[in-house]
Amino acid sequence: MNGKLPAIGFVLALAPFAPAAAIEVPQTRQEFVKAVASGRGATAVETIKVDQPLGRVYALLQEKANSCLDVEVRRTAYVGYTERSSSDYNPMVRLVGKNRAEFTLQVVNKPRGLGHTPPPGGLFIMAADLRSIDAGHTEIVLYRPTMGVKKIVASLKQWFAGDPAPCPKLK
Repeated sequence: MNGKLPAIGFVLALAPFAPAAAIEVPQTRQEFVKAVASGRGATAVETIKVDQPLGRVYALLQEKANSCLDVEVRRTAYVGYTERSSSDYNPMVRLVGKNRAEFTLQVVNKPRGLGHTPPPGGLFIMAADLRSIDAGHTEIVLYRPTMGVKKIVASLKQWFAGDPAPCPKLK
């Protein structure tokens, strides 16, 4: 042997520990927004301006978040044995001032993945800051992953624009 096998074995032995140490799970909405805004990982910050007053955007978003996104999705798969898992989505829409509001979406996955401690309410997967520009216009800054949430993002954009579009199908 030329020494490559022990070196490969050493790297493989350390591999399970590297991801757990390298992954920092945001424990607050503020930490999540900061992490997404820094450009780490597969994330995006998107600014959206709509021709709707903040009050109308807020009311529709609150209605749709409660009826469409506050759900638990259960899955069953046969992978040599029966495996059951679920994702419990937890949205929050709140006013944070006269002309500002926030949207946050968290998810509790069961079984929980190893190597992280999720914050209360679950892992942060999306956030939006809403701000009134004037009486008829609102600006939304959306903090989101670039993968796995395409349907939620499409629905949110419709709701932001005042369209009471149907609920996205969550997996």
